[in-house]
Order: sequence, then C-alpha cells, then structure tokens
Amino acid sequence: MEQSIQRAAELLLNASNAVALTGAGISTESGIPDFRSPGGLWTKVDPGEFSIDRFLQNPARFWRLHLDLKVSGEFNLASAEPNPAHRALARLEQLGVIKCVITQNVDNLHQKAGSVEVVEFHGNMLRAACIRCRSSEPIEEVEARFAAGDPHAIRCRKCEGVLKPDAVFFGEAIPAKAMTISQVQAQKCDVLLVIGTSLQVYPAAQIPMSVKLKYPPASVIEINREPSALHDQVTDILLLGSAGEVMTQLLSAVEELKKA
Repeated sequence: MEQSIQRAAELLLNASNAVALTGAGISTESGIPDFRSPGGLWTKVDPGEFSIDRFLQNPARFWRLHLDLKVSGEFNLASAEPNPAHRALARLEQLGVIKCVITQNVDNLHQKAGSVEVVEFHGNMLRAACIRCRSSEPIEEVEARFAAGDPHAIRCRKCEGVLKPDAVFFGEAIPAKAMTISQVQAQKCDVLLVIGTSLQVYPAAQIPMSVKLKYPPASVIEINREPSALHDQVTDILLLGSAGEVMTQLLSAVEELKKA
C-alpha cells in the first residue's frame, strides 16, 4: 500500500491537469449513507418519489416528504460536515495539484471543505431552483417558509414558477453546463483520481472510460473500499480503504515530495 501511495503521489505531482471524480463513498464518513447501500435513502423511501414526473404531479407533496426526511434526520445534508477526504482534495487544489473536482454528490461538502473548481454532475440539494426561470436560493429558506405554512413557499419570488431542489431527479438530463465542462476536463486530464464511486451510474461512469480511450491515455488512480465495476478496464493504481484514511496518506505523500 505504501508503495502504491508513493506512486500515486508521484503521478499527481507530475500531472499537468489532474482531475478528481467523486461519488457517494467520499461522503459516507460524513454520515451520509450511500443512496443504494443498506441504510441508504432508497431503503426508506421509494426512489420514484425523486422522479421529475411525480414531483410535477404534486410539488407540495414532495416538499412535505423532503421536510419530514430532514426533520427526522434520515436525509439532512445541511448538517453534514466535510471529512478528511474532502479536506485533502481541497488542499490538493490549493497546492495546484488538482485542477477540478467532478462530483456525483449533491451534498455541497466539497465546497464546504474549500474546493473551488467543482462540477456538480447531479446538482446540489442545498439549493432550490425555479423550474421556469432557473433563479435559485438556499433551500433552507424555502424549507422555513414551507414549515411556517406560507402558501407561496414553493413558488419563485421572481416569476411564480415552481421551486424544486436543484438536483437531478430521475427522468431529468444531466445539466448541459456540467456535462460540457466534464467532457472538456476529461479531454485535458492526464491523471484522474477516482474516489468513492462504484462506476456503475452513467454517464458519470463514462468519464474514466473516456480518459483511457483518448491519446495519450490518462492514468487512473482509484480509491474505494472495494474495487469499482470498471477497475479491470481503467484503473492503474488501486488503493483500497476508506476515502478519508487513504486521501490523508496521499496528501501527506504529495506534500513530502513537494518539499524534496
């Protein structure tokens, strides 16, 4: 493991455009269960509740469910704090090592940890956005109005359109801007650091494939508790363990090499 950490640190330090791709596994140490794992949200709630069709049928019903999940603590992203893996990535960006983080998560923890260049592939559940004019506001403001019984709580204050959590629901497309930036970053990338994702959800899982198919191919460093579905096809260095522990070691190795 120590030799692999050293090799990964050398790759990152010598990269001209290192990019990170993160999934739910980076946030489990912050108390946010993987949606699909035992104890995850889909074991408590029908995933169909987070489909755009069902939302549009009855937005108020969804917002009531959302508030109930938050109050019960079963889905309260606002109270989560970044863990050592998030902070290590932010530090690597500050050092100029990581140029961009592409995240499948909707929890805002990369930004909370200090990362600046973050592409939110699936949006952000800490924001509410109008489905008509796309203006946004902090979701806690909508929650507070809704909890207080404001009849206009889930209406946009600019155009009266319906407000929805600014995350990609089932049946919705990946935001065009996030898709475009991710594709550009994948083409520029020479080292891809994959953290906490099983690489089973597309199109995000296409990113490691695309960095391997271009010429010259990028190197892929994977950090997971278990090997991803694509590790045999894309991974050059596999570091098994918790994201927090491995990223702490990796950051330390990078900082030591920078001193040398």
